[in-house]
Amino acid sequence: MLRTSSQFRAAKPYKVTSNKYATDYEEVKRLGGDGVNTPSARTADETEIALFWLESSPLQWNRIARTVSNDAGLDAWENARLFGLLNLAMADGYISSFETKNHYNFWRPVTAIREGDNDGNRRTDGDATWTPLVTTPPIPDHDSAHSVEGGAAAQVLMRFFGTDDIGFETCSLTLPAGQTCADTAPVRRSYTSFTEAADENGVSRILIGFHFRRAVDQGIEHGRRIAD
Repeated sequence: MLRTSSQFRAAKPYKVTSNKYATDYEEVKRLGGDGVNTPSARTADETEIALFWLESSPLQWNRIARTVSNDAGLDAWENARLFGLLNLAMADGYISSFETKNHYNFWRPVTAIREGDNDGNRRTDGDATWTPLVTTPPIPDHDSAHSVEGGAAAQVLMRFFGTDDIGFETCSLTLPAGQTCADTAPVRRSYTSFTEAADENGVSRILIGFHFRRAVDQGIEHGRRIAD
């Protein structure tokens, strides 16, 4: 659907020497640690959010779409259109996000924090042993593809149903054993809008130690533009 993979390329990351970068750095450093090797200020609910949204974006957002579709009583044609739009947007989201990632080639928090004393920014104190909650994928930080997917999916659902104000619940496949969709009593999280879910999906990547907030915010906006 995109004319080119760079059509809606996200705005660039903050300069490593800037105050805005230092603010994002301190946030993910404080919240994104594993709580074992690296202390973390995450609450129990924030840890749940981090692990809840860890699963594949297409799996989670198709599950959400099925829930909302069932509640709305869509027929076969309406479902074909909904899921076609949703999955085309998310496919383009990955294509476009990976173009952005490789264009900027910006370091992940795990690398940035371990090298924090060598980045030229006096506000960033390094920690050579900083460890994120989950092992970081070996691809660049900016922008967050997970956030792009959430922004794209939420925007498609909002445009399709003509409103953002639709409540729903969903479960996850990446919570600890006994709490997943496959278990008898899964943990379910509730949302009052598609935007609320997309925002929580995005912030989960900070809480898990994968991304700076700039990558998340730009990713959500990137996804929305693709969906539109």
